[in-house]
Amino acid sequence: MSQASDDLLLAEGDPPSKREVLRCALHLFVRDGLCETSIRDIAKASGYTNPALYKFFESKEALALHLFERCHLRLVSVTRESQRPDRDFEANLNALLGAFARMIDDNLEAVLYVNDTLRIFWPKLPPSTKRCSFLNVVRDLLVQGVRDRALRRGTDVDLALATIVGATAQVARMAYFGELKGSAAGHVKGLGALFLRGVSK
Repeated sequence: MSQASDDLLLAEGDPPSKREVLRCALHLFVRDGLCETSIRDIAKASGYTNPALYKFFESKEALALHLFERCHLRLVSVTRESQRPDRDFEANLNALLGAFARMIDDNLEAVLYVNDTLRIFWPKLPPSTKRCSFLNVVRDLLVQGVRDRALRRGTDVDLALATIVGATAQVARMAYFGELKGSAAGHVKGLGALFLRGVSK
């Protein structure tokens, strides 16, 4: 796992043992699945005992939810910070796709974990966290596109939203299975152009 991935899992005050538990849990959850991964598996991979894990998390489910929330908030933060009100729609679209692509290149397992477990953990998140979502970031971008008249009249914003979210998720899966040539960042312009062909004037 890259240094960027490690940084994603760090929080001020986290001891090295907790960081290693989170790092190994993320890897195992993505590789093997939530149900198939046990506390014993995580303990073995991290080099700590089961009781050491329970010192930080009361259950595997609590660990998995904590990990989801960290990865989710990082993804939202990175993509939201890519947006600037002084740029036009196309520039903000490419900036958003670029930010997501860098997450894929630097933190692929985190992106996959969020995408693949969203339906499980979203209902369990506190309302304050639910207000911060990648969907909202993309929707805000599309609202800008409508406002700036950069989108074709009659464009269904919900379908446009699904197109962007679905495409970025699929790029992450292709990267994981080695089906993406080069880095995800290298495909940003092509992905942006493909989307714009479908919705721009």
